[in-house]
Amino acid sequence: MSTPSHQHDLEYQQVPLGAVDTPFQVSADAEGVTVTGSCPRCHGHSTTTIPRGMAGTKGLFPWSKAKPPSEAEQAALVVSETFFCECGFAHADQPEILFFVGCGAQWELKPNSGSTP
Repeated sequence: MSTPSHQHDLEYQQVPLGAVDTPFQVSADAEGVTVTGSCPRCHGHSTTTIPRGMAGTKGLFPWSKAKPPSEAEQAALVVSETFFCECGFAHADQPEILFFVGCGAQWELKPNSGSTP
């Protein structure tokens, strides 16, 4: 199965896509969990790192810094997050000041849509 090419001509638009089946790679280390794949809207390469919580937080990431989260902890975290297109391309009509540079899509991952290498 081939991956669609990045749609650079797609205009920026905030689009909630809901839960998607798009396959994403999930990896983790002691610093956090990284989710990598293609944006379901513009098909650009998008990578999001969810950092380990800061000391004093209410257990966002309860694992020890010396030990990365288990696959079960990673899966639970990934399906509880909302992801944003971070393809890095400034699509037309994108506001100048944005935290995420991408097409404006946002989505959640369905359980088992990510995989750990």
